[in-house]
Amino acid sequence: MEDTNTDTDESLLQRVSKGDESAFSALYERFSGRLYGLVKRILEDDQDSRDVLQEGFVYLWEKASQYDPSKSRAFTWSVIIFRNKAIDRARSRRRRLNLNDSAAEELAALANEVERADQLAEKSERANSVRQALATLSDEQRKCIECAFFRGFTQHQVAEYFGEPLGTIKTNIRRGLLRLRDLLKGGEV
Repeated sequence: MEDTNTDTDESLLQRVSKGDESAFSALYERFSGRLYGLVKRILEDDQDSRDVLQEGFVYLWEKASQYDPSKSRAFTWSVIIFRNKAIDRARSRRRRLNLNDSAAEELAALANEVERADQLAEKSERANSVRQALATLSDEQRKCIECAFFRGFTQHQVAEYFGEPLGTIKTNIRRGLLRLRDLLKGGEV
């Protein structure tokens, strides 16, 4: 077993490329603290940072043979790998959050649609109940209420339209409304 304390980072990485576990262990001891700090600054999350640190060292173990000492120092090469892995993790997390936000928005929109459908169904139900209740009124009461409330006539216009005294129209409307209230409140329709 070679002395890993005197080896350069580059020679350790070259030994790792040949499957030397003690060199890998020494490289981990030298780099892990600083690389973890880098990853933690990017991700701002302990668990994600630990996961990326592990992924990065697995990648280093598997790809050590691709390291070229003429292009960069071993630590610089490692920083690039870990930085990219941290950025990938951050992007993935953002995509998940965006997907969750998008799903939440879609769910809220669907809930609003369901609520509107419920309201429409309730209005339709109420309208049906009112129509049924109106059908139970006398012809005079129903016609007066329809003119006053559905056609927008004033009580004076209703009186003129039917050629009836204003008092008769007011009485028919009042009695019809009281009857409607009782029918709709009591569910007798």
